[in-house]
Amino acid sequence: MSRPTHSTDVDGPPDGKSVLFCPVCDHQSPVDGDWVVRERATGVEYRCPVCDERLTERERERTPMARAWSAWIRAASAWLRPPKRLRV
Repeated sequence: MSRPTHSTDVDGPPDGKSVLFCPVCDHQSPVDGDWVVRERATGVEYRCPVCDERLTERERERTPMARAWSAWIRAASAWLRPPKRLRV
């Protein structure tokens, strides 16, 4: 039994496991293709180059120190928040 051969034709259909599809205009391209990539505070956003539709936002990999710092900030802000007033 022979193994299937993979085409290296650049004009052929892209590999389905690494392709993004735009749900609005049906544009398709590899993940590292012609998508508009925008850096955000929480991650990386992918947009369609044809219709500017937002496809996905992938969260950044956070280091253990960043996770600890984030947890400390949340705890401190909750502790410093003034208590809610009771209505009379």
